[in-house]
Amino acid sequence: MVFPTFVNGHDLAGRYRILEQLGVGATAEVYLAEDLSLHRQVIVKVLLPSLAAHEGVRRAFRDRIVRAATLSHPHLARVFDGGQESGAIFMITEYLDGGSLEDILATGRVLGVDDVARLGRDVASALSYVHANGFVHADLSPDKLLFDDEGRVRVSDIALAGLGDAYRDRLSLDDVRYLSPEQALGEPAGPESDVYSLALILFEAATGTSAFDGLSVDAVLRARVNSPLPVRVELGTLDMLLAQAAVSDPRLRLNAEQFSNRLGAAVVDSAPLTLRNQHGEVPILAQFTPTEPRTSIGFRPPSPDQVAGTTPPLHAGTAPHPLTPPVRVRAPRFDEPDGGAPPTQGPPRRTAPYGYEPLPPGRVTRPRRIGYLVAAALIVIVAVGAGAVWKLGLLNQDHVVPNLTNLTVTQASQLLKGDGFTLTVNQHAISQTVPANDIVTQTPAAGTKSKSGLDITVTISSGPTLVTLPTGLLGHSCAADTAKLKLAQITAQCPSSETEASATVPAGAVAAVLYHASRNPVSVPKGSTVVLALSSGPSSATTTTTTLAPNGTTTSTTTTTLAGEGLRAMPNVVGFNQAEVIAAMQKAELYYVTQGPGADSPAWKSVVSEVPTAGTMVKWHATVTLNVQE
Repeated sequence: MVFPTFVNGHDLAGRYRILEQLGVGATAEVYLAEDLSLHRQVIVKVLLPSLAAHEGVRRAFRDRIVRAATLSHPHLARVFDGGQESGAIFMITEYLDGGSLEDILATGRVLGVDDVARLGRDVASALSYVHANGFVHADLSPDKLLFDDEGRVRVSDIALAGLGDAYRDRLSLDDVRYLSPEQALGEPAGPESDVYSLALILFEAATGTSAFDGLSVDAVLRARVNSPLPVRVELGTLDMLLAQAAVSDPRLRLNAEQFSNRLGAAVVDSAPLTLRNQHGEVPILAQFTPTEPRTSIGFRPPSPDQVAGTTPPLHAGTAPHPLTPPVRVRAPRFDEPDGGAPPTQGPPRRTAPYGYEPLPPGRVTRPRRIGYLVAAALIVIVAVGAGAVWKLGLLNQDHVVPNLTNLTVTQASQLLKGDGFTLTVNQHAISQTVPANDIVTQTPAAGTKSKSGLDITVTISSGPTLVTLPTGLLGHSCAADTAKLKLAQITAQCPSSETEASATVPAGAVAAVLYHASRNPVSVPKGSTVVLALSSGPSSATTTTTTLAPNGTTTSTTTTTLAGEGLRAMPNVVGFNQAEVIAAMQKAELYYVTQGPGADSPAWKSVVSEVPTAGTMVKWHATVTLNVQE
């Protein structure tokens, strides 16, 4: 059980009275408190003691509090203050009592397309602002999207983003639910990573399901790197926008400003989203009308009524269209049978609508209506015929099909627009050479001549096949790890230039697995080459001692010692001469004795073997045996 740092009723820094602990996250303890000076409720976030023990994390948190307090955006949770008390570093932020998006989605509520677009526009706008000010959230999720008392969304925890990632032992399914593909590969998060996470959140808000599911962390991460965002009918007009924001390659992904602008163009006005938890007996799902799926695209011929300008009759209980001119209905006459229906004998009495003169006597209206209908039918026939001629390309010249491979769907569509060609995605396929979301193959092939209207089918790359790295690589020899990685179809290299000090990994053993900018990644593309960084043993410390002699002169002595007096690795001195052995043993702080053909000679030439073997952990100042020759 983890005890809270501060108890209820504690006056933090003499100003903030702790009311209750709301929870404990991966980075901070969260408290509800009262600002005694301004008489308002605030949130106190205290850095976890396990993270506060690292000076680098403490400095980074203090710096972020200062920088975050200068930020001001209508969709960003504000940072008011920060400080330190009894070794605990805390941050003061505004209290938002409207709950989180996670609370809303947990009830099973699904947002409409318009609300999803507004939500995404507002959040992406805040992300664009923080990116411009040097912040990356890196951990965006529905529980980080909070609502104020007016129901407007605010992005929270900007100052805490990624603060303790380097000290987390493992990731859970909840931790990886909204990670970007580059984060899944162990690379550092960038501004585009926040855009990808937001796209997954909007997908879930619109569909009620996660974009990528799995029973394990590895399964979820592999699906995210290898697969594009699923196509769902509930996304409506947002499907292409979310796909562009969830491209696997961050270089081809929309940035936050572009994402915000395009989502804003999908709604009718610029009013911010106002969203609240709904209460009452009305079922949640019954409060939303699902978006009607699109059944066709392209040309749709007008109906005869649309061409002629006639309006269908209004039935009882239906309201007139807002653009329909008002018509005054004649009140029923007391002398007419059936409550106002015209008599059955004799011609009906026509009364002109309100505001219009009656038709002249003898004017026949039926031929005029028939003429409108005939004209409408002719227009429809001409339009359909023209569309068929265009579709068949009878009036077009031949065009050459361009090469679409290694292009994205968006780039290919722009290239084909001028020739009147259309594009259809046939399937996705794994490719070790073509980047994810680029076109691998096309039909017909490049160079084919055809008229406008040709539909070109393409296959999209899902990227390379990912291989999960074997566990237990650290602490073993280069040869053993190389053999283990070879079975997973991964090539390993152990260059002498890649070494690092380690107090826990023996010298000469593998201390880290490096893949490009990633350190100890979960998975890498099949056939990749990784670098195994070898341990150089515990880091050394150099001290200089200055002594004043009686005659007034000073002497300085420099001593290099290893950190601690525990175990250290036996150095490899086979083949070394006497001077080289002395230097190596002094550095390792070990003693040695000689045996063998050259043991009796004071000037033996080289070491033939050593006991124990190189890399074996021995005690500080232990004595090892060297087999030497003259």
